[in-house]
Amino acid sequence: MRNDSSFPNEPTRVQPTETYPPPMEELPKKQPPPRPQTPQIPLDTTTSEADLVETRQEEARTVRYAIGKLNDFLQWFMAVLEVTLAIRFLLKLIGADPTNLFAGFLYALTDIILFPFSTIVRAPSIHPNQAFEWSTLIAMAIYWLVFWAIRRFLRILISGPEEAAS
Repeated sequence: MRNDSSFPNEPTRVQPTETYPPPMEELPKKQPPPRPQTPQIPLDTTTSEADLVETRQEEARTVRYAIGKLNDFLQWFMAVLEVTLAIRFLLKLIGADPTNLFAGFLYALTDIILFPFSTIVRAPSIHPNQAFEWSTLIAMAIYWLVFWAIRRFLRILISGPEEAAS
């Protein structure tokens, strides 16, 4: 009989001398993390139609409030932008020195806002620091129209079809 073992000196049919470790104890199963609860309206027989209507009305009031607050913020931002541009226009009109701290800051701040309108019309000037900036006036009008349109759209969102969106 031939020994096909890869280790020719090892006897066949030998019991292992080492004992295997005992099987591990069963670990307790880990609980899955709790899922975030999504607000759902229960559809059981104890919920009345009035409760469902009240819940939906409360959600609608919350959305209307948020859109109203966004509208208020846009109105405030538009007012700040228009006043800042008007001050720039007046300072340029009277020839305020751009090396002055306030005038230089205001010019640098509004240059960013006026960049799209900077080459629309040349500003006629008599003095190097003095100019009648048509581009500032055009920018004021365009920004006012954009903010007016956005605010009008938001007002349409929160008004019902039967309400006048005045």
